Amino acid sequence: MAGFTGDGTLISSYYNWSPYPVILSSRDSSLYDVPFTFVPMLWGCNSTYIEPFLKQVANNFSDVDLTPKRDILGFNEPNQIGQAECSPEEAAQTWIEVIEPLKSQGYRLGSPAVTSGDSGKEWMARWYEACNGSCNPDFTAVHWYDLVAQNFIEHIQYCHSTYGKDIWVTEFASQNFSVYNMTTGTYVGQATYVEIQRFMDVVTSYMKSVSWVERWFWFGAMYDMQGVNPIDTLFAESGKQERTGALNELGVQYAGSNGSVLLSDQTSWASSTMSEKGYGIQGLFIFWLIVMVSARVLQHV
Repeated sequence: MAGFTGDGTLISSYYNWSPYPVILSSRDSSLYDVPFTFVPMLWGCNSTYIEPFLKQVANNFSDVDLTPKRDILGFNEPNQIGQAECSPEEAAQTWIEVIEPLKSQGYRLGSPAVTSGDSGKEWMARWYEACNGSCNPDFTAVHWYDLVAQNFIEHIQYCHSTYGKDIWVTEFASQNFSVYNMTTGTYVGQATYVEIQRFMDVVTSYMKSVSWVERWFWFGAMYDMQGVNPIDTLFAESGKQERTGALNELGVQYAGSNGSVLLSDQTSWASSTMSEKGYGIQGLFIFWLIVMVSARVLQHV
């Protein structure tokens, strides 16, 4: 995985929207090692997600290496239809019963990650109110999709000052979700490749400059961009058919290193490790098509 592990790289960890790490078979492990620490997530608020998550807690997350502080991520866009879609009250109850007790087991907790608009801010306010002091995330998880770098900076500043915690940006990209073309099935008014490179440069430079942003995860280290501008991918188009994982210019810029990532062309191991309960949808994709790889300021752990 030279592209993400070469000299000067900032890549340090990954998550895949589930509590199941990537476990390669012994046949493949020497060729396709996963050198990054894993960050588990409790994606949703109901038993479909809670039961396998607790199973993985009991299983020590398959004994893979977690981040040094044993970080865990909370609910994925609970304010958004089609995502975790939990009410603040339901999420508060689940957090208090399932996530908060993990503090006493030595885990460090990331807040629910809401969307960046007004509905996300309103949801978080109601969630903290419903928690009544019993929900104590250690850091705030933030999502951001837009084209303007200064707006991104102001949003993470807002999250830091409002919630009083360090920040993880667990999804971000230069993506315009404002206008949808029903005929083409795409969002219009997207950035050019050069504009995306500039956006990445400005926002990552800012995050490196402040002490309170711990990690950030660009969307995405994947070929199928799930409705996000395809040129936000970190992978070269030339490697798509064979799933080589070769980085494009944006990928090299993000990783801070040169090279490529070698991928298995088999999906069975990804499907088997990701097919438990409600996480089965993630098994549709090979590992590097679904994960979010994080960059971090090196003095942070």
